[in-house]
Amino acid sequence: MRRALTTLLLAGLLVGSAAAPASAHASLVSSDPAEGEVLQEAPEVVTLTYDEPVSVVDDGIQAYDATGEPLDVDATARDEVVTAELPDDLADGTYVVAWRVVSTDGHPIAGSLTFHLGAPSESVSPPRDAPATDDTAMRAVASVVQGLSYVALLLAAGLTIFLSWTSRGIRLHESVRRRLLRLLRVSAAAAVTVAAIAVPVSGAYQRGAGIGGVLEPGSFDPALVGDDLTVLVLQVVGLGLAAALAGRPTPSLAGDLGAGLAVWSPALVGHTRAYEPVSLLVLTDALHLSAGAVWLGGLVGLVLTIPSLAGRERDGALLLSRFSTVAAGLLAVLAVAGALLGWRILGSWSGLVDTTYGRLLLVKVGIALVVVAVAAWNRLRLLPGVSEGAHEARRRGTYAVRRAVTVEAVLLVGLLGVTGFLVEQPPREDPATTAAATATAVGRAVAGDLQVLAVLDAGTGRQRQLTVQVQDLAGEPVDLHARPEVSLRSGDLDLGTVPVTPTGAGTYLADVTFPSAGAWEVQVSLRVDEFENPVTTLTVDVS
Repeated sequence: MRRALTTLLLAGLLVGSAAAPASAHASLVSSDPAEGEVLQEAPEVVTLTYDEPVSVVDDGIQAYDATGEPLDVDATARDEVVTAELPDDLADGTYVVAWRVVSTDGHPIAGSLTFHLGAPSESVSPPRDAPATDDTAMRAVASVVQGLSYVALLLAAGLTIFLSWTSRGIRLHESVRRRLLRLLRVSAAAAVTVAAIAVPVSGAYQRGAGIGGVLEPGSFDPALVGDDLTVLVLQVVGLGLAAALAGRPTPSLAGDLGAGLAVWSPALVGHTRAYEPVSLLVLTDALHLSAGAVWLGGLVGLVLTIPSLAGRERDGALLLSRFSTVAAGLLAVLAVAGALLGWRILGSWSGLVDTTYGRLLLVKVGIALVVVAVAAWNRLRLLPGVSEGAHEARRRGTYAVRRAVTVEAVLLVGLLGVTGFLVEQPPREDPATTAAATATAVGRAVAGDLQVLAVLDAGTGRQRQLTVQVQDLAGEPVDLHARPEVSLRSGDLDLGTVPVTPTGAGTYLADVTFPSAGAWEVQVSLRVDEFENPVTTLTVDVS
């Protein structure tokens, strides 16, 4: 009993604390024409090059002239390059190309490119029919759907294993067995329903159509939601087999395999494919999900079963031993693979506090530790009362154990909810935050609803790194439609525009050689959207 419970607690900690796969967004690395370039001849095409293969959604590349009139463009994507053919009869003036593509991991990214033909237009009008995007709202919706999917899917699969293997040979009351079967089938139906809802949610998210676009035909385009459709089919087949065969007197291998197929479906087509080595990370993800299913389904099964085993300590010990065996088999693999995956994603200890992904991971680990503490209390203080003392004392001890296991199950459901948000959050660093702690010069300015932070590194000499971060007024980083234009001057010295490289949410880095010390003006031109372009100036001191 002691070995079984120890293994069970260790497996619970590992399932709760192992890192979940994260998103790996693509970034635009170059364009032709370049941002802000003035051309003497009209280009035939606009070329956008990213740092990983991307795909173009319907109407993902749109172009407008200075009056806001749309142009006919024909866009195609091949690996990392997106090409948009422009009309032949372009007049002189300013043109804006708005783009929206989908990364390898299934997440959309958007931006815009402005170029001028002949000379810039005196004014640029926003188009009245430009599509509005709401990625923040849709990311939250997708996270909630993902969390619900995890709970229902893992519960259905875990109860399948509990009925076919963990409780095999143990005489369960018929009412308890019927209750377990009913919960399994309800969970399977809920998992399939949520997987079906996830299809248009994913389509609307990738298209940038907002919540109102969930029911639009374009959100069901197989080219966008092919992976989600695959997950749906695998869960329909797998959970259908599990639910149909779970009630048989003898265990069904087909039902167990069906449950496994359903649980592994997110790993087979999920975001782990955006990382290398793909095979190792997909296997790690599959094992992670399998262990979570065994843990959650086993806990819920114990909650429903323990009261009927009061006075049958031998059957209770056998049930716990079987429950821990599968988790023990996964323990060694998960201990190594989970640690490697977490390090692969974050890359450093500082990522645990410097990124939203890292902070969510810490929340997840914290919940897992609370689960382990509850389980330890169960083992050290409550279980002895089940096997010792008079009949009435054992009965009270049995119900106390059940309450403790119920708390574990509720905490694990909360942990899976956090995981739903975790997998939708890219592990992006916040360099400006760490730089500010040791910076020798910091400047701040406000432009409308945004503020700009400029930070010089703590180095010495004239070769320095300048970090520029765009934030909302609450201090949260804000992603722009395009990279800001940063220029530097001090008195008669004008360095002009310096190139910046995106390094995180709303954060950009520039390597600058300052010809002299003193106060330097940093002018930042912000591209809020295709047409709004506020400019602000702040000052940093170079010592």
